[in-house]
Amino acid sequence: MKARYFEDLKIGDRFKSKPLRVTEKKLIDFARKFDPQMFHLSRKEAQRTIFKGLTASGWHTAAMTMALFVQTLNFAKGAIGLGVDRLRWPNAVRPGDVLTVETKILDMRLSRSRPRYGIIRLRNVTTNQRGEIVQTMLASAMVRRRLRRRPSRRTTRKRH
Repeated sequence: MKARYFEDLKIGDRFKSKPLRVTEKKLIDFARKFDPQMFHLSRKEAQRTIFKGLTASGWHTAAMTMALFVQTLNFAKGAIGLGVDRLRWPNAVRPGDVLTVETKILDMRLSRSRPRYGIIRLRNVTTNQRGEIVQTMLASAMVRRRLRRRPSRRTTRKRH
């Protein structure tokens, strides 16, 4: 897939990721490292919680969403995150779920302080295989612009 630049986007564009299957092993491994709570670590213990079963950490859901977002949009030289607003996890992610992310470009502007970049405002909605929303978020990111280099003075000046 060709790398995307700021100029390749427009307000209203929508992008849908490839699916990603959540495995129990990866869910537990993430929780051990970053969110070691019983409902993320043990199927048996999780049965006795309000979740009634093993669930992914919200932070794991966010990390998987980020991976799918980055792979789908494939920004040239990467996107620099400026912040996330309204991060929500309305439904739990469980082992065996298959996640997809839909990204919508909400707003765009040129960066005033960094002319090689534009700033995009986007909304990501992550859903499972049943179409249930498992995460929503609004975010802002700096994206590289496709600027043509101007010829240097040495190459444009005639020699006598």
